[in-house]
Amino acid sequence: MNTTPCKRIVLSGSDGCRVSYCEDCRVAEIEVGALSLRLEVHAFNTLADVLQEAAAKLAAFNAARADYEREVGSQHVH
Repeated sequence: MNTTPCKRIVLSGSDGCRVSYCEDCRVAEIEVGALSLRLEVHAFNTLADVLQEAAAKLAAFNAARADYEREVGSQHVH
């Protein structure tokens, strides 16, 4: 059992979220508030891809919804 503390490198962080990496363990750690998730690099990269795709789809959905609401709002005749 390794009792040496990890030497984490902070990769990114803001507003209660942080991603760090331990080169010795080869583990990325995602911290969101009190939640901490440790992932092997492959799993971290997969999660990053999934989140990036979801964020792009959510942005497209919100843009389409805003366009629809503008169209519907401009069709009202008083």
